[in-house]
Amino acid sequence: MDVALAQAVVTALTQGALGAAGAGALDSLLGMIRHRFRRDDAALTALDSAETETEPLVQALSRYIESDPAFAEDLRDWLKEYERGGSDSAPTNQLRNSNQINGTVHGNVIQGQNIRGSFFRGLRGGR
Repeated sequence: MDVALAQAVVTALTQGALGAAGAGALDSLLGMIRHRFRRDDAALTALDSAETETEPLVQALSRYIESDPAFAEDLRDWLKEYERGGSDSAPTNQLRNSNQINGTVHGNVIQGQNIRGSFFRGLRGGR
């Protein structure tokens, strides 16, 4: 397992990508990790608990790094950009979206990702 890469990522996360200047970079890293962990509740819990306990997140990241070379490469690219002091928006190529709505829309349009629980409960006329 590539524990060194996982530890470097966890260090960047727990240090908050070094303050407000890195807020965009930190958001991009969190988005990339949350997207990869989206179907793994234990890994998401480890991510959410990283401020107090980092080892479960290191283990989860190591597993994903080993099983998904593209994810590992994305993390390495992010770290390289971050270490170079690059732009406030580190690589997020897998998270960029372009949405188009054609035709007539009556009502609201909602775009979401990683929604948990009952999405429709609070909507008027929802299920």
